[in-house]
Amino acid sequence: MNPVTPSSGSANGSIAPTDGPEGAAGRSALSTYQDWWRAQAEAFGRTDSDGIALEAYSSGRALSDTVSGLRQLRDAKMVMTGEPRNSPVVKAVDLKADPQTVVIEDCVDVSGWHRVDAVTRAAREPAGALSRYVATASLRNFQAHWLIYDFKREVGRTC
Repeated sequence: MNPVTPSSGSANGSIAPTDGPEGAAGRSALSTYQDWWRAQAEAFGRTDSDGIALEAYSSGRALSDTVSGLRQLRDAKMVMTGEPRNSPVVKAVDLKADPQTVVIEDCVDVSGWHRVDAVTRAAREPAGALSRYVATASLRNFQAHWLIYDFKREVGRTC
């Protein structure tokens, strides 16, 4: 899988190597990142989800922030419908770090992922919510498995 540049380009035009060990690490981290988003879409689309599946792809602040958001949504008796779209690019790979790290930049498009009442399915989008934003995910390799440990939405940057 070759990296896809976020729509409208990136503030930092460089991408990580796509060949050799760095390329393999980047592709593996990208796969984890995309699986994390699929797990989020599934968890946020159900009223009975506790977010436990997210632990397979994330830890630390990324996991706690996502589970907190899931609880807030559930407490408000809402779910998400549709799916987010992503255009992730591997920006950095450090195989000499301990643990090894990968940084991914993404253009997250949530224009097709909507907050709705869990019972009536009536739209309940918050006013002023962004539909597209740049995000940075930081991943660490633990026991030959990539985990997202930090995810930052750059609300001042659109894509």
